[in-house]
Amino acid sequence: MRKGSRPARRWWGVGTLLLAVLALLSAARCVITMIYLGFEFRVELNPIRVPASYYVFIEGGSSPFTNAAIALAVAALAVLAGMTWAGARMSGRPTVLFGVWSLCLILAAVFPTDNSPDITSFSGWVHQFAGAGILLLLSFAGLAAAPRLAESSAWEPIVGIVRVLSIGAGVLTAMYLAFRIVQLAPDAFAAIGVVDVGGALQRASMAFQIGVVVALAWHLLRVSLQVLRAVPEPVHAGDAPMRLGEPPATC
Repeated sequence: MRKGSRPARRWWGVGTLLLAVLALLSAARCVITMIYLGFEFRVELNPIRVPASYYVFIEGGSSPFTNAAIALAVAALAVLAGMTWAGARMSGRPTVLFGVWSLCLILAAVFPTDNSPDITSFSGWVHQFAGAGILLLLSFAGLAAAPRLAESSAWEPIVGIVRVLSIGAGVLTAMYLAFRIVQLAPDAFAAIGVVDVGGALQRASMAFQIGVVVALAWHLLRVSLQVLRAVPEPVHAGDAPMRLGEPPATC
């Protein structure tokens, strides 16, 4: 390792550690807030049938819901930055998909949907398109990131978990979209015994998506701690520099 690379490596570890902690805390805030909303307003809004975005129309529910969505966007951006800084090859499709997904979260929080079956306002249409992005893009982002992570021995252990959670989120999203048909004629479907569980499917899909972010953030935390605990041995001149997340070479 060249002179001065050991302090730089330590500062990189501190930086990625802080980003991992920020991502985990932000994701935890999102989860805790959504659980709180589900229990606090279970009478006003049925979480089995009604999507989570309708909390904005309940007195006392708008601000927590908006904060939860923004916190999740912060978590995704923090873990993306941390992984890139830690040496994971996230350029291209993974970065674009994670970035657009985070932007959709912010747009859905800032632009509420219409409180009616018909979407007529600009805010409502922005929310609908952003909501579609939230439900669809994270699964593709996780699946696009998985083969990149598999290229590195430091990130390979998380690949299977990311794939399973991404596929699970995609399946639940497909089921939720299928149940949107029920919402178009709820009485007709109720007559044949079909119950609308769209709200539960939407929340389940989001739980798997949050799981992807948390799994990546947790592994980033482990990689960062590994870097900070490692004490590099002196190596001969001309040896290749160590990469973040890899164990120190022995002489």
